[in-house]
Amino acid sequence: MRRQIGASALAVVTLLTLSSVAAGAVHASVPGTVAADDVFVPVGDGEQAPAEAPASTPPTASNSDREAALARGNRQAADLMGFMPSLYQGKWFKPGVENVRRCIVMRESRANYRATSGKYHGAYQMSAALARGATWMMQKEVRKEMGQEGVAIVKALRKTTPNNWNRYWQDRAFWTIWRNGSGASHWAGGAHRC
Repeated sequence: MRRQIGASALAVVTLLTLSSVAAGAVHASVPGTVAADDVFVPVGDGEQAPAEAPASTPPTASNSDREAALARGNRQAADLMGFMPSLYQGKWFKPGVENVRRCIVMRESRANYRATSGKYHGAYQMSAALARGATWMMQKEVRKEMGQEGVAIVKALRKTTPNNWNRYWQDRAFWTIWRNGSGASHWAGGAHRC
């Protein structure tokens, strides 16, 4: 009897170990996946965004809902590896400049939103001071779009470096600083021009 219980216990432990290793391997093998506890989600209830609107669609109520879900850190915003179209598509977003943004993201961080290189952080390799300035630039618009919840998120972002922000906030900071090209000098130079 003891031998049967011991063998059963060993089988259960082996099965549990193999299933946890397999789950970890699956998670690690999917590029761009991030464990939920690895992502900065300052406020929110995990709500999912509606289907993404085309980049050329002007802001609407559904776009506002989409932006709010992304700002809270939904699954798409939590994906911090690889290039994808800008999650921020508000006032400062310019679809015609997406190819330049892609070039900048690839040049600066190889599209790694967690990247850190000395005093530069995130996909766009912003200094902490530049990122903090972007949060002040964003705050008025965020208050208008998302109310006090959005302002609370922006204030939380101000306390950490961009590599800890989700994809949406890093994209939004880029477009806010870019401002129709007037902030392009922040990404001038480098190994190749964009």
